[in-house]
Amino acid sequence: MWRNDSDSKSILKRGYCFYTPLLLLFTFLLNNGCKNVDKVTEGLIFRYNEDAVVSSLDPAYVKSQAEIWVASQIFNGLIELDSHFKPVPSLAKSWEITQNGTVYKFNLRRDVWFIQNDGTGQKKIKRMNASDVLYSFLRIIRPETASPGAWIFNEKVQMPVDRKSLNTLNSKENPFYAPNDSTVILQLKKPFAPFLTLLGTSFCYIVPNGMAENHRFGHSPIGTGPFYAKMWEEDVRLVLRKNNSYFEFEGEKRLPYLEAVNIDFIKNKQTAFLQFLSGNYDFFNGLETSYKDELLTFKGELKPKYSSRINMLKKPFLNTEYIGFYLGKDGPLRNLDFRKALSHAVDRQAIVKYIRNGIGEPGINGFVPPDLLQGKVNGFTYDLSKAKRLLIRSGVNLQESLTLTTTPDYMDIAVLVKNNWSKLGLIVNIDIQNGAMLRQKRNKGDVQLFRGSWIADYSDAENYLACFTTPNFSPSGPNYTHFSNPDFDKAYKNMLNQTLPKAIAESSVKADQCLISQAPVIILYYDKSLRLSQKNVRNLSNDASNRLILKTVRKTVK
Repeated sequence: MWRNDSDSKSILKRGYCFYTPLLLLFTFLLNNGCKNVDKVTEGLIFRYNEDAVVSSLDPAYVKSQAEIWVASQIFNGLIELDSHFKPVPSLAKSWEITQNGTVYKFNLRRDVWFIQNDGTGQKKIKRMNASDVLYSFLRIIRPETASPGAWIFNEKVQMPVDRKSLNTLNSKENPFYAPNDSTVILQLKKPFAPFLTLLGTSFCYIVPNGMAENHRFGHSPIGTGPFYAKMWEEDVRLVLRKNNSYFEFEGEKRLPYLEAVNIDFIKNKQTAFLQFLSGNYDFFNGLETSYKDELLTFKGELKPKYSSRINMLKKPFLNTEYIGFYLGKDGPLRNLDFRKALSHAVDRQAIVKYIRNGIGEPGINGFVPPDLLQGKVNGFTYDLSKAKRLLIRSGVNLQESLTLTTTPDYMDIAVLVKNNWSKLGLIVNIDIQNGAMLRQKRNKGDVQLFRGSWIADYSDAENYLACFTTPNFSPSGPNYTHFSNPDFDKAYKNMLNQTLPKAIAESSVKADQCLISQAPVIILYYDKSLRLSQKNVRNLSNDASNRLILKTVRKTVK
């Protein structure tokens, strides 16, 4: 990245000089705006950069990590997931599960308020009650909402015979109803073991009854969370302020500890990283080609010159990185032997060692990260001889070129894979697209091979395997490969029908093994989350879902 330390210091200096005026301006606005009503202690502002696009904070539509991180500061669900992904109370103080796991009764808190910025500070809008929960869930499953989160309830809840009743807030014909203001009942078609965990996803955050119909709700959200949206200059900066009426306490102290959160939207990751090194950001997430060699050893540890200045949190991450085959069109990718040949020709060990600096585990098992399975799935290892034999058996014409679509961040991986496949005599083109365009092309099936990743919505194998079922074809579902196999669909359904933990675990392994045997994707590696923070930041957690939980974060003035 840099030739020497003097070059590094020079770049940092230039970056700091550029950024300082903006930083001072932001501080002035926070401390002196609104006639001194809205003062903020400088040392209690948590700052980070987000290079991805945040287009909406409406829970019905948030789906990217960048959007979920922000939305999770503004909203709450009935439950939340602890560090071990176990459901714990949030807006629901308790719950009961009856009727053999098909009826869920939630008892709601009565001390929770929806908060909105009224231009001068926070304003209580209304007290949260059962009508808000009904509205939030019904809104997700109504076809006119077109929420990408509809899959959470589809095929799981008991839908009414007359779908018009979905427009009636509290009808016993609906899968959700409320016998009173502080109780909500959900009815499932059949038992679904991870259902509580599923309710901890961002799609299930609770919004105020009727208020999300405003098309500006995604930019002016009203939630119950530890922070509320103060100011949002799209693609420039988003400022969150402390909710002084937040319902959670740590001991006798009302959360959150921070006064404000400032999120910048600098697209250049190297620029943002330099700002972090100069101390202008409190937190930096991820591993990028532009700085990984400057920061880390080949064993994935901080270099000594940084270990005294910053903290590094590294943890297994429920994220499977892969190359997907689009199987919705005729062509060589529909040939199973050809797909297996391509998979055996990829050197996953080299990807992790040389490109990822030891961050991650080679993808030689199933699509489900091994940490989530109580059993082993045998995947594909690097075996060039076997790959050549499979290629010959496939009968594929080697003169037919392949196109691998990826983003600039993964260009180095794409080049390595291309070089691996060239040893088979294959012609490979690399198509570089930005993240938004890749997602658009992938959703439309306008790709041949594509780099993808799946980050768990909830910590259950089912969430990964659902990406390959026939009913979940994109764009209405997450099956971007358009893989369809009756044996896998059967194995998946068998897994869903299990109720005992041991049987669920065994059927999950069988379903994943069935999937991998058909090679609809090439597993590259199972990721690890990497977080950097300044030394004066405390209680910044890191878990296998790479969540950003700021309500308990403390920051001291250097």
